[in-house]
Amino acid sequence: MSVLCSGSFVADILVPDLPHIGSPGSLTYAPNGIRLSPGGHSANVAINLVQLEVDDVFAVGSIGKDEMGRFLVEQLKTRGVNPLPEVQVSSTTAKNVALLVKGEDRRYISELTANSLLSIEHLRASIDNVQPRVFYQGTLGGLPEIEKNLSGLLENCKGALNFIDVIMPSNGWGYLESACPHIDIFHANTLEAYNFTGKNDPHEAIRSLNTRGIKLVIISDAQNGVVAGTKDCHIEMPAFQVEQKDPTGAGDALSAGVLCFIKKNNFSLMDILETEVMIELLLFGQAAGAACVTGLGATTDVTMKKVKSILVQQRDKVQSLTRMNRQ
Repeated sequence: MSVLCSGSFVADILVPDLPHIGSPGSLTYAPNGIRLSPGGHSANVAINLVQLEVDDVFAVGSIGKDEMGRFLVEQLKTRGVNPLPEVQVSSTTAKNVALLVKGEDRRYISELTANSLLSIEHLRASIDNVQPRVFYQGTLGGLPEIEKNLSGLLENCKGALNFIDVIMPSNGWGYLESACPHIDIFHANTLEAYNFTGKNDPHEAIRSLNTRGIKLVIISDAQNGVVAGTKDCHIEMPAFQVEQKDPTGAGDALSAGVLCFIKKNNFSLMDILETEVMIELLLFGQAAGAACVTGLGATTDVTMKKVKSILVQQRDKVQSLTRMNRQ
């Protein structure tokens, strides 16, 4: 039973541990080198899943017909992912530069090229070919053609449990309204949830999204943890405490952790809506997110060994501080 990840393919250029950003005309040497790795929501989640010992992982994304696109495909294969790229002859593979200055928040310099051009035809053909048990769709808000057809796509993908992950949209949230009744799991950060629902309180945002038809809502708030809920129960869970080196990809790692927990336990939608299962799912997902930030890059430290270590050390404490509210 396979997992299909869909979203963006991006070449990440990571510059860690910079002492400062130089003034115009200056030269700054990267003390720990400059790293090139596959990135983007689809690639990150797929790589994380393989590192969490999930089998039969496929990844869909759009690349250019260039050297960087070939690099991404080969890297995915090397890491155990089955890539299903759509090649754009008239565009280039997207690149993202992440500048990490010590003591400061990360800086991104990104481009919109082939990564935003994924077509509904390619994605539908990939779904038909793979017939996934679990379907992850990320980068919504930056994939115009997928957003335009999201409702029908999910309606025709009823055999798979779906997980929808969003970014701040360039063309508004309208595409989500008609799709909400077909969404099983929805993940957003606090800003995205507020921007979509207009609700500052995460509990109010969850109620709003449940009313629209979404079954399970997960709202993440970085080092503050998560608030998640169904129409019957809300859960507040603090974050695991780890030494953070790089926050890049923490949300993707949380998503991968949730998907891994579902896949390994062969859970159905009805299973994960049970309160006890939801708590276990969030513990594993958050541990994966915590593992991510302990290393440099979006996928480096997201391994089953690291996640299990975090759970052994902190699970009881985090669970004791978790609050459950019946609705």
